[in-house]
Amino acid sequence: MYHVIARGNERKAIFRDDTDREVYLDRLAACRERFGFKVYAHCLMGNHLHLAVERGSVALSRIMLALQSFYSQRFNRRHRRVGHLFQGRYKAFLIEREVYLFALLRYIHFNPVRVGLVRKPQDYRWSSARFYRAGKGPGWLDLEVVLRMLGPRPSLSVARYRQLMDGSARPIYEEAQAAASAVKGSDEFVELALTAVGEPAPVRKNWTIESLTRQVAEAEGLTVEDLRRPGPHLVPSRARSIAAYLGRTHARIPVARMARYFGRDESTLVRCVLRLETALARDAKLAAHVRHIARRIQDFGT
Repeated sequence: MYHVIARGNERKAIFRDDTDREVYLDRLAACRERFGFKVYAHCLMGNHLHLAVERGSVALSRIMLALQSFYSQRFNRRHRRVGHLFQGRYKAFLIEREVYLFALLRYIHFNPVRVGLVRKPQDYRWSSARFYRAGKGPGWLDLEVVLRMLGPRPSLSVARYRQLMDGSARPIYEEAQAAASAVKGSDEFVELALTAVGEPAPVRKNWTIESLTRQVAEAEGLTVEDLRRPGPHLVPSRARSIAAYLGRTHARIPVARMARYFGRDESTLVRCVLRLETALARDAKLAAHVRHIARRIQDFGT
């Protein structure tokens, strides 16, 4: 199961009116029929969208290409514009369904509430929230798969869904750390998912900031003291960024804790990590270097 996020280029609108949204949902339904995947939830905002989908035999990349490229062409023709509609490639998190399904649905459905568009999620027309609360929806929305997890009878499962979404013990999705910036689930699920694509498994929970920093420093030909020394030195700065990045993605250590350990401003280190993530997507040599360090950490342990 995937949580898919797509944003407008330069944060501009990807839906200008209801007709645009209808075109997108029609295309989503057509792609579901063609490629055989499940749609669990959607929310179409102004300049971005959220989907919860579970693919079958067809890769998510192929599904999204067919969906996004078709819609982009229709949008450009209809509004007499040219250029990229979406902000680069969509973002997708691989989600362990048994752990985060309902937390993800709540996160997606409460998007319009969080930004003040509506008071209740079911009041927003362009999300799947109202269909779940009614217990029925369009044929392309696979809500019955979800509701069956909550009870054998529709009335019972809908009541439990409403209680789960509105109760005090609400499931939390946004606080869950994503391993390798891509996978959310139990440790076992994360390890299987990353191993399947040749990525190193997450560092064990007993890893500390000190031990992780030591391995990164040694891989970079530095010492821990070099990374903690004050001053704007280029090489230690890159090493700190790598340590903070691997700490967050592989050991679930917040960047804020790494910043305190290094004696650095949190917002500055966050920006450095974001720049590193952008560079990793563009620079194959750098990405290979960081993967090597991650494997070194995995191999050497504490």
